[in-house]
Amino acid sequence: MIFILDPHNMPFTMSLGIMLGIALLEGITTILGFGLSSLLSSFLPDTDIHVNQNIDTGEIGSESSLGKLLSWLNIGRVPIMILLVIFLTVFGLTGYTLQAISMNIVGWMLPALPVALVVFFLALPMVRVLGQGVGKIMPTDETEVISEDTFIGRLASITLGTAKKGRPARAKFKDNYGTTHLIMVEPEKEDEEFTEGNVVVLVERIGGKFLAVRNINPLLEK
Repeated sequence: MIFILDPHNMPFTMSLGIMLGIALLEGITTILGFGLSSLLSSFLPDTDIHVNQNIDTGEIGSESSLGKLLSWLNIGRVPIMILLVIFLTVFGLTGYTLQAISMNIVGWMLPALPVALVVFFLALPMVRVLGQGVGKIMPTDETEVISEDTFIGRLASITLGTAKKGRPARAKFKDNYGTTHLIMVEPEKEDEEFTEGNVVVLVERIGGKFLAVRNINPLLEK
């Protein structure tokens, strides 16, 4: 505990503390019916950026230096919340490791700021590699140059939480390419709610979420 709370390790201790806080909030909000990352996604501004799964992540995004960096880090392919947790974890653990090595070799820990800068740049490649691994095992929110406006009229199934008016829940569906889309859905009607497993029809897009009505025609599900 003395090692963790030492001022030389404060950037890394704070990093892991923030990571644990995010994980705790995600767990609590998921139990309440909406994930923290899902809730934040519903407030993001509307965009028409789509990720082609068949291209390398280095080709995604703008040609600016910032765009290339974000693409290199898999932002746009992997939810930014997951990448943030990966970065905070790698940053904290790598910092502890370097300080422990310093203690064993020279008998004292190095100044916090220089080590934090070194660890920051060491963490980025690890975030990229781990992000690529996560991206291969999780479904993507978007697909080949398909506008989200074309989602209207499609059937989606509620997969996480209970959707009420003003409180969207996570839903998914597959497009004509067989790609799974994860979206936020809430009922169009004030007095209606959808629970996990309910099949709904998307009727309107509002920013980062969709309004839906319950599917009353079982034949459509076939």
